Amino acid sequence: MDTPCWWRETNTKKIADCRIFNVSESDRETCDGRRQGAFYLVNAPDWAGVIPVVDTPEGRKFVMIRQYRHGTGRVSVEFPGGIIDKGEDPVLAIARELLEETGYRAEMILPLGDLSPNPAFMTNTFHAFIAEGCYLEGDQALDENEEIEILLVPEREAIDMIGAEDYGHALMTASLFFYMRYRGYSD
Repeated sequence: MDTPCWWRETNTKKIADCRIFNVSESDRETCDGRRQGAFYLVNAPDWAGVIPVVDTPEGRKFVMIRQYRHGTGRVSVEFPGGIIDKGEDPVLAIARELLEETGYRAEMILPLGDLSPNPAFMTNTFHAFIAEGCYLEGDQALDENEEIEILLVPEREAIDMIGAEDYGHALMTASLFFYMRYRGYSD
């Protein structure tokens, strides 16, 4: 089987500006010069998500959030996260998001891995982190369009709930996979 070659962009134009992302039309041709036509790309900023861990007498618990999601029209239980500002270090972005959304600060933040949310048409990267030694520092500092409930969920319960009705966010599931690899879980 032949290895696919890189495609070359011959022209691009923005066709929609949707505030938090834009859509562009990109004309592409293969490495041997065959024109393949127009492809539509969603150009969004990079995102970051974090699994915040609080050590309690009952064991490890995750700081999770519950919020309404407009795409699904449902409430979702997730790990904190958000957009990385242009030029911002992803670690600093996730520390900021954790504090704003939950009021928690971490003693240590470590990268777990990076993912492409959908390489077929999205141009951004999702950065997953773990925040160890989390402690409540203050109140939430939510954006005007955020309504977030904070939950402390036992580690095993969160793992077992992935895929349930409120626990279906794909990037959170991927973050949890990274977490399980980080912790050395094999079952």
